[in-house]
Amino acid sequence: MSDLGLADELFMVGHNEYTGKTVINDEMLDAGLAGAALAELILQRRVSVVAGKVAVDDPRPWGDPVTDVVLREIHSRGSEFVPRAWVEHLRGNVGEVVAQRVVAAGMIRRDEQRSGLSRKLTVRYPAVNALTATRPLVRLSYYLQRPAQIDAQTATLAALVKATGLEQRIMLEWTRQEVSDAITAIVVRLPAPLRDTIQGVEGAVAAMAVITRR
Repeated sequence: MSDLGLADELFMVGHNEYTGKTVINDEMLDAGLAGAALAELILQRRVSVVAGKVAVDDPRPWGDPVTDVVLREIHSRGSEFVPRAWVEHLRGNVGEVVAQRVVAAGMIRRDEQRSGLSRKLTVRYPAVNALTATRPLVRLSYYLQRPAQIDAQTATLAALVKATGLEQRIMLEWTRQEVSDAITAIVVRLPAPLRDTIQGVEGAVAAMAVITRR
């Protein structure tokens, strides 16, 4: 089990530890981060998925900058929406909130640069310590070879890695298909609310991929 939140771990997996750049499309990573934040609440038993809709079980704040914001948003809008709808709703802002939490944890730093005539702002998040930053990947790679021992957070991280197309980051000499098959075998054992959330991320990512190809 990790000391980092699930969304923090996915953020680290989704960024190059040296350059601080995202290793996949930003919007697809944001969809994964939205799903990760929702999954954190499920793992904490603060929300659940009832009849396919996200419902709040415990509206009390825990003093966390990511999950409290997401929980408050869900609570204010009611239990009328499926996980995919929440993933698509939250992905626009959740990346910045998660980044702030990872910065506060001392894992990354925020680097801002302005370039070109437009002076467009580029933000990158290189790791403070590259070895520490890869711990989620090291742990995930370890448990992919020992699926019977995997904990719920790591299993959900694996599912989110596959849902967002981050399989190439796994530190194993496996083909992408072998990684995908191993993760699929883990996902089917996740509790239904977490599987529903993963499917919501997959749906959001697939929709973005279609738009990108047009």
